[in-house]
Amino acid sequence: MKSPIKIIGAVVVVLIVVLIAIPFLLDVNTFRPRIEAELSTALGRAVTVGNLHLSLLSGSVSADDLAIADDPAFSKDAFIRAKSLKVGVEMMPLIFSKALHVTNLTLESPDVSLVRSASGKWNFSSLGTKDAKEKEKAAAPAAPSSNPDLSVGKLSIENGRILITEPPARPHVYDKVEVKVEGFSFA
Repeated sequence: MKSPIKIIGAVVVVLIVVLIAIPFLLDVNTFRPRIEAELSTALGRAVTVGNLHLSLLSGSVSADDLAIADDPAFSKDAFIRAKSLKVGVEMMPLIFSKALHVTNLTLESPDVSLVRSASGKWNFSSLGTKDAKEKEKAAAPAAPSSNPDLSVGKLSIENGRILITEPPARPHVYDKVEVKVEGFSFA
């Protein structure tokens, strides 16, 4: 009777040690260049991501800072700057095959700057599009769609601040903005 209890206890101890050791053995910061490159390509804008952290208990990867550049026709400042970004991921593909499968995205304390030009064009209207030269290449018959292949189970914005500027009117500021979207996809 004592033998099965000892075996079960040993298995539990080994599992706990493995769960504690995985974050130290898997450096999620090695994904940062790939994440920045893929997000930059998908959004058509420069994206920077801060230091990454892995949490096995919540099944998430988080970044200390996120910045998405604005359309150069509007500003050289960031379009979105967030205090942190949390990305829920499927842990097994991440650990065993280093594949990144996103289940949810949460932006914490983002500052979003929405600007409308005198011609009526918004600074976010070019998000996810490519520049003119790439659009010409995309017009070729064998070219893939310009929409990124991205779907997220849940997209959240927590404690956001949105600045809306429509010249000649004064800017409008909205604080403590909360947004939750489920089943988000460009398709």
